[in-house]
Amino acid sequence: MAIIGPSGCGKTTLLYILAGLTAHVMGTVMVNGKHLKGPSRDTSFILQDFGLLPWKTVWQNVCLGMKLRGVSRKDQKSTAEALLEGLGLAGHRDYYPTRLSGGEKQRVAIARVLALKPKILLMDEPFSSLDTFSREKLQNTLLEIRELNRLTMIIVTHSIEEAVFLGNKIMVMSQRPAQVKAIVANPNAGHPSYRSEDTFFATCRKIREMVEET
Repeated sequence: MAIIGPSGCGKTTLLYILAGLTAHVMGTVMVNGKHLKGPSRDTSFILQDFGLLPWKTVWQNVCLGMKLRGVSRKDQKSTAEALLEGLGLAGHRDYYPTRLSGGEKQRVAIARVLALKPKILLMDEPFSSLDTFSREKLQNTLLEIRELNRLTMIIVTHSIEEAVFLGNKIMVMSQRPAQVKAIVANPNAGHPSYRSEDTFFATCRKIREMVEET
């Protein structure tokens, strides 16, 4: 699902609630039929600023979550090596974040999250600081990861085109006090050729009209 709406309407707050990091004051939050009572090991969160520790190398950043969970060094090594190779970062393992491009930092953040083998991935505008080419390339990478790992993904974005390309469902939120204005089914999302199809542009127009009305 992609979530889109005006600035300040509560999109990021909603992600924090779904992650169990912020308490909700109304309604219920349920995952697989069970009430969410706090942070879950099945859920991972990619922040807008990537959340990398600048004093740690790529390798150390990717292994950080596994180390905190007590994963053995042997398993850390095999998992990190596979992820860095798969994401094209094997040659950067000893780099610090300051030496990386925006797209490379984002891939490190994705690798660190995938190392924890989550079932749910929450993302808060993960590609907002990237140029168009890098953004679309990483969107494609994200879809490949979703299919390979069978992840449930929820992404907050200000980009209508990104929401339409990635979201099988698109939630449009209103201004404060925030309400769900609509949930739009988008079954063609993620297909490699979708960006050039008439259906894509028609859905973008539909979502843009909804957002402008808010």
